Amino acid sequence: MATHRSMKTMRQRLRKRRIIVALWMNGTSGRDILSGIFRYAKTHIGWDIRLVQLPNATHPERIRRLAAEGVDGLIASDLTNSALKEIVAGTDAPVVFIGPPTMPIPRPSGGKTSFVNCDDVAIGAMGAKHFLSLGSFNGFGFLFSGKDTKWPNLREQGFKSALAAVGKTCSTFQSPTAADERIDPENLAAWLKSLPKPAAVMTYYDPYAVQAANVCREHGIAVPGQVSILGVDNDGLLCEFANPPLSSIQPDHERAGLLAARELDALMTRPTRKPRTLVSPVLGVVERESTRPLTPAAHLIRKARQFIHSQATKGIGVADVAAHLNVSRRLADLRFREIEGISIHQTIEDRRMELAEKALSETERPIHQIARESGYKNVKTFEAAFRRRHGKSPGSFRQY
Repeated sequence: MATHRSMKTMRQRLRKRRIIVALWMNGTSGRDILSGIFRYAKTHIGWDIRLVQLPNATHPERIRRLAAEGVDGLIASDLTNSALKEIVAGTDAPVVFIGPPTMPIPRPSGGKTSFVNCDDVAIGAMGAKHFLSLGSFNGFGFLFSGKDTKWPNLREQGFKSALAAVGKTCSTFQSPTAADERIDPENLAAWLKSLPKPAAVMTYYDPYAVQAANVCREHGIAVPGQVSILGVDNDGLLCEFANPPLSSIQPDHERAGLLAARELDALMTRPTRKPRTLVSPVLGVVERESTRPLTPAAHLIRKARQFIHSQATKGIGVADVAAHLNVSRRLADLRFREIEGISIHQTIEDRRMELAEKALSETERPIHQIARESGYKNVKTFEAAFRRRHGKSPGSFRQY
């Protein structure tokens, strides 16, 4: 007959873990993050998830009641809610914060906190490179809210650094309003008019891109003829129904949610696990009408990039790309270096490595199979290329 103690232990093991998930749900990023969390929880673990929809949908007393029932772990993307901050500061349960690792998180002694964040510097750099691939703009701008202190600054930093690397400068419009408030249209119009035309404007996220497009339309500024506009998050409703439809950078928010759930699971089940910072990649630019090539050369490079993106795993080389463009290999590589700043060969290698890294992180497929599926001739070639890039073997990368 089982003892009282063993039965109690068994009940504890069978009990689902109580997890508070506190996310901003007023945009596509929060929903995608939640989708990643649910995807992990559904296939790996038994969690009782209590969802707190930020910023204002949940009364503080309800959050406190949830905490009083017990908290085994917490995933949060914001701590401006006072009740949520109290819980984080008062519990030893592991916390995974979706946001920059520089964000101060109040924790008791011994409370473990890991961070998951989208690569915001890479997001900014991708925006700059996308504009540079479209042709020669005379002006560049970045638009964000003055009340956003961490994430938009990192995106602006990546945007400006990538432009500076090719000798370009950037003007910043910093709105004094909060992120979800309407930017003063007259000030925004004056700034947009001041940019040398044609101009390329990247915004912190899609709602700002919508506001910029509306102001341009109201003041007779042609988009994309005079100003090309690029958002972030690829919110389908906002981007598709804007006038004109908006191009947007697509972070892998679902991947961020999955990483957060997996990390929380490890912190809860492995006592020796040390907290760490994980970065979710950027998926790419989803192009719509608000951006378009300015020159034939830029159109050529876009066509090359699309071919490389879809065919890199099939063993293609520089000659195949040139043949697809119907130009000489020398001209193709020359134009690519002029606009992209790297060679066609390196772009092919980057795409193959991107696919390999994703497979190593998200699947258990054998390394030799991943090498073949990513476009490498054999596993030795793949391992050598992987070590040159990461300083470690594919196996070590997967274990981390």
